[in-house]
Amino acid sequence: MDMRCQPPVQRQDSEAPSPQRQERPHICILGGGFGGLYCALALPKYLKRLSHRAAVTLVEPRDRFLFTPLLYELLTEEMLPWEVAPAYSQMLRHTSIHILQDWAERIDPKQQIVNLRHRAPLEYDYLVVAMGSKIRPPQIKGGKAYALPFATLEDEWRLEERLVQLEQTKTEISVVLIGAGPNGIELSCKLADRLGPRGRITVIDRRGMILRSYPESLRKAAAKALRKRGIIFHANVELDEIKPDTVLYRCRGATYSPLADLILWTIGTIPQPWLGDMAPTITQFGQHIVSPTLQLPDYANIFVLGDMGQMPAPGRDRAPMTAQAAFQAAPVVAHNLWASIANRPLRRFAYHHLGDMLTLGRKEAVVCGFGLCLSGRLGGFARRWAYWLRLPTLSHKWRVMKRSLGQIFNGRSSMPD
Repeated sequence: MDMRCQPPVQRQDSEAPSPQRQERPHICILGGGFGGLYCALALPKYLKRLSHRAAVTLVEPRDRFLFTPLLYELLTEEMLPWEVAPAYSQMLRHTSIHILQDWAERIDPKQQIVNLRHRAPLEYDYLVVAMGSKIRPPQIKGGKAYALPFATLEDEWRLEERLVQLEQTKTEISVVLIGAGPNGIELSCKLADRLGPRGRITVIDRRGMILRSYPESLRKAAAKALRKRGIIFHANVELDEIKPDTVLYRCRGATYSPLADLILWTIGTIPQPWLGDMAPTITQFGQHIVSPTLQLPDYANIFVLGDMGQMPAPGRDRAPMTAQAAFQAAPVVAHNLWASIANRPLRRFAYHHLGDMLTLGRKEAVVCGFGLCLSGRLGGFARRWAYWLRLPTLSHKWRVMKRSLGQIFNGRSSMPD
């Protein structure tokens, strides 16, 4: 089944809204990731408390949500595309939320308008900005031309296409991954298990260790997984250039240029930029400053959550740019939208770190939290169960569970959309 995004096939000012618009306020949500979609899904239970109806529009250029932490499972066929990337139309079909498959191009907070690429401007009374982040583009010579990112469904399609080509034509496949953060470690382990003895995988990083910002127990489990799979890791690397078939770098005084049939760029993410000229104040990390209720200081009717906002976190300078943080913030923003309309007290957001999870190969993972650290097959089961609980809707959870049970008792089942 071809799951590529389908081509794209409404509107409310900074002055006080008119009485007519107050009777039916319009909430516009930009972005259908963990922040935007989960906020939209949480809204109905709050909005039904209103004495009058509210309109909700979700603006998202893609036709499918991506459960990003499970993207790696597509490479090893542990999960199928419809499980990892369910259609918005399916998830929202039992709600009154209107989906606009289009690109938001400019926000005018004074006029309360969002300009769209293919449609008339969309007016709003309340705006939720949750457009997430993107892979930090390579600045090294040849990086943009020859290194593949791995962050979206489209990235996975491109990588899958290249892997199939290599698997059909080569007996030995050399892969170089640039970046030893979570993306690089998870991707390298999955590729090692997929390619098996044919794979020659090297991970390089400019820092002195893998997963620098993660707990030591998790780093040890990841290092063990790399050794088990024969993955080479070079730290303290200075990158010189990326070519079509090699990466030139220096490490501990030596110069390397390993053969590379496939080069992957997995170094960090940066928040999506603000749309328009009237950008709110940003931090050194490119995030926008928000109040504890996740509103912009100068525009109380605009909420920013997820990677684009510097969200509060007790004991930290900010919440991390992760799905976990956006997942926690989404229902708080949904509550605060209702509270703003109903003139009720707003809720303050505070991120609470629940632990860390990384896949470390086919059916293996490490899960650390609440003083415990599970790894191997047990960690793999715990990670899959934790993510199953966070899938977007009950109906989608049931379909995924049904297929998993079918695999156990009746063999493989695809259950396509």
